[in-house]
Amino acid sequence: MAWRIRGLLGAVALVMLTSCGVTDDEAVRLKEGQTLGEAEAGGLEYCSTLGCRYERQLCLEVFFEYGRSPALCLFDNVCEKLECEKEGGRCAIFDGFPGQVKCIRD
Repeated sequence: MAWRIRGLLGAVALVMLTSCGVTDDEAVRLKEGQTLGEAEAGGLEYCSTLGCRYERQLCLEVFFEYGRSPALCLFDNVCEKLECEKEGGRCAIFDGFPGQVKCIRD
């Protein structure tokens, strides 16, 4: 009986983890030669509960094909450094805390 409960809990956990994933239409990737970190900001920083320390930075999760990034402090030009995994989409920033960077279809 205990093995059935463990199996059921494992199946529920698997469903919950995969339901929060990134779809192929939403996934972005870095353009050739680009990085998310900025030299002026000292590289990548995680967001704090107060947000980010630079005025032009936004607290954002990036939707990569392998999953969402942690909430990072990124400058508002982040979409210039990213491209969509699938053709025909464009990068967009969605408001929120943290915001989301993902591809949308026009």
